[in-house]
Amino acid sequence: MKQITSFLLATLFLLPASAASGELPSLPGDQSSWNGFEQFDFELDGVACRIVQPIQAAAGKPWIWRARFWGHEPQTDIALLKLGFHVAYCDVANLWGNDIAINRWDRFYEEMTCRYGLSSQPALEGMSRGGLIIYRWAIKHPQQVSCLYADAPAMGIRPYVKGLSDGDPELDQLKDWMQAHNLTLAEAQQFTGDALDQLAPLARAGVPLIHVCGDADESVPFEDHTAQLEKRYRALGGTINVIVKPGGKHHPHSLPDPSPIVDFIVRHQSRVSVPITHGPFIGHLTARSAQVWARSEDATELRLTVRDWQGRLASSVTASSTPSNDGCLVWHIKNLRPATRYQLQILRSGQKLIAGNDHFFTTPQRNSAHAIQLAFASCARVDDSSSAVWRRIQSVDPEAVVLLGDTPYIDTTELAEQRRRYREFNGVTDFQKLFSHRSLYATWDDHDFGRNDTDGNLPGKENSRRAFIEYHANPSYGNGSTGIYSRFRRGPVEVFLLDTRYFAATEPSPFDSDKPSLLGRHQWDWLLDGLETSTAAFKVVACGMIWNGAVRPGKQDHWATYPHERQALFDHIGRHNISGLLLVGGDIHRTRVLHHDTVKSAGYKIPELITSPVHSGVIETANALHPGLIFDAGAPNVFLLISAQGKGRSASLQATFLNKDGTTLYQDQFGYHDLRRP
Repeated sequence: MKQITSFLLATLFLLPASAASGELPSLPGDQSSWNGFEQFDFELDGVACRIVQPIQAAAGKPWIWRARFWGHEPQTDIALLKLGFHVAYCDVANLWGNDIAINRWDRFYEEMTCRYGLSSQPALEGMSRGGLIIYRWAIKHPQQVSCLYADAPAMGIRPYVKGLSDGDPELDQLKDWMQAHNLTLAEAQQFTGDALDQLAPLARAGVPLIHVCGDADESVPFEDHTAQLEKRYRALGGTINVIVKPGGKHHPHSLPDPSPIVDFIVRHQSRVSVPITHGPFIGHLTARSAQVWARSEDATELRLTVRDWQGRLASSVTASSTPSNDGCLVWHIKNLRPATRYQLQILRSGQKLIAGNDHFFTTPQRNSAHAIQLAFASCARVDDSSSAVWRRIQSVDPEAVVLLGDTPYIDTTELAEQRRRYREFNGVTDFQKLFSHRSLYATWDDHDFGRNDTDGNLPGKENSRRAFIEYHANPSYGNGSTGIYSRFRRGPVEVFLLDTRYFAATEPSPFDSDKPSLLGRHQWDWLLDGLETSTAAFKVVACGMIWNGAVRPGKQDHWATYPHERQALFDHIGRHNISGLLLVGGDIHRTRVLHHDTVKSAGYKIPELITSPVHSGVIETANALHPGLIFDAGAPNVFLLISAQGKGRSASLQATFLNKDGTTLYQDQFGYHDLRRP
């Protein structure tokens, strides 16, 4: 192979990765050698997968993702391995790029980027029918690819079925393809789901393409496939490089000297946001300020610029990622205008890393009576059913989402594992999309704090707090040195996010010195003072655990274990005539609604709304009796949507429990007179 002299190769991709070693974390399955490199074969959800790792990973851990025909004409893959790329494969044989194939690749992508830290924007490689999957996946995820290398690729089924009729012998060769997409012949002749008709997202995202083809290809005719695609892609403003082999047939693929292909892939890897592994996510917003979170693989200084809808610069601030904060950054933006949409850009040394219409935020209105929606969710995993909930929440478009804990499940206070689990959880594609333009707020429960059903005596809880702060952009974190409790206001709702773990059972209760405290004195002072001074029509006090004792047998992990403190809250509400209180909890893997018998103490029945789980694991034994129980459902994939508007006597709040399909499980409404002393 001739020497590649690209300046980029010398200055970027021959640099070592920021980690001490380019090796991936330990992989399951069989280890072997492939062309002088280590290959790992394993299964992911029963699907055959493999990774070949370079001797030393390049900066940003770039990778090429091969579709079909593993090992055939491997010269491009081998050359990229020598330059520090990983080479990966996930089997989608005989699926013809259908939805099952897409789902397999979605899962594999999450595994490679979240668990093993590979670049969030791989190069895709598809030969022959492998072109179907690389194009369909890239069209679905245009921001998650650096470039596409297609070699004599099939671009769609329509060119093959044009002019055919039922009974034609040629259909025998196409029946598996049509069956994979559930197409009749008539439907196949009108099918517009292939790349030939779906190129616009790639062009808008600026994804560069390279094709290598023979102009005498008998299997994938050049004029019907690549020539048509090139014409359409250029018309859309896209960049495509076509290398034509005069007189070339379908085989052999690639080039004897793959230098032009390799140079193209390496050159265009520079356009991707290599340093940004997660985010940017929108954190705490006010009418005049914003917090934006992201994570970088490199120790670097990054600039965030914020522009209004007319393109006027509103703010430009810098933040630094370092190994000491696991690469996490938070930009604090001030002097914004209320009810204004702002676009984000992230730059390093003047180079744009993140830009485009997908990254924005809208500052809240100052009007405390305007209509708002907030989503609350707890107990989520890195799995397809949880992702379906993130998509559903995105579709109902709340202003903010509040995570109540077990998001993610970690079950250790070891700092490296805490960070790894947050990286994996925050790297889920649908999770990233959800928070690209709406606020994320969070507290923790037992599993993300460090152990099931634990309290504040858990060793290493300082590590859990450190990782939580690194991976969130909340308004505040406890008293500044301990705990993570916080609060925020949107329209007629103020949310008090409690920390029911850090202080639990570590000090005497301020209400009964002979009994332990759940919240600790400092948090209690903060909460009671905040409730007294809040001008919001509705005060939502939320935490990970539930506020009652109706739980599965043997469980003591709830507010009813601290009845003196719960009663102190109810008494305080009544003593200070605080209206509009609602309790929100999660944890128990059931959806429930209760009305507490608090008329004598608080002056009205205080509702409790329990939302759990986002994932699919329901606990049937948690269907315990309670005298105030209004609704119970052992339902998977659920979240709570709170909608509120108005002020004074016109204030109203609606609580709706929805599942991943958008079905309403239960709905309740509260007006001015419902949550106040008569």
